[in-house]
Amino acid sequence: MVNDSNETSTRQKILASAASLFAEKGFTETSIRELAKAVGMEGGSIYNHFPSKNAILEQILADYRVGSINFEDEETTTNILKKNPTTEGMIQCLQTIFPPDRAEYFLKILHIMLHEQLRNPFVRSYMSENIILRAERKIRLIIEVMKKLGFIRQDTESDYWMKVISSLSYSFMARMMLGIGDNSPEFTGRGMADMYRFTFDLMLEKCGIRKP
Repeated sequence: MVNDSNETSTRQKILASAASLFAEKGFTETSIRELAKAVGMEGGSIYNHFPSKNAILEQILADYRVGSINFEDEETTTNILKKNPTTEGMIQCLQTIFPPDRAEYFLKILHIMLHEQLRNPFVRSYMSENIILRAERKIRLIIEVMKKLGFIRQDTESDYWMKVISSLSYSFMARMMLGIGDNSPEFTGRGMADMYRFTFDLMLEKCGIRKP
């Protein structure tokens, strides 16, 4: 009988190694043999845990969906913005989406999705639902909390700023797909943070309440 804890541990090692290889080499270019070697297994042993490479990718994306928590956690967002009602505070709210101990893993998954969306319809549809739309909900929450706390004007239009950020997000993803700029996973996270930072700076400049 297979020990459940050992099975879980092995699956996690496979997923972590797969995320690294898929992010570095690409999903299509990574072979099961390479993945097994990275995990320290025989090639065919992978199939004892996952029926196919596609199944591994699907589980990685499922991890992203389950792991990207706190999209609509108003209490955490409010506590952060009360202390730091600035662009950096809003960026910090976005960063609470992922548990800190798994942030690197999720960053690699994001990188995989950015590069596989043109070749893989499953990834493309998944991105639209689980990145763009969910990020929009988080941004709307941040803006609404800033309004409630009185740090930006009450007539600030959440939908308008969401559309601005979504447009920049799609542009950023297009650049990543076309290989414009540094393609490392670190760039993915840093580049998206800079994109949000620029937009939040602009929003505060245009909509922030000036204190006497």
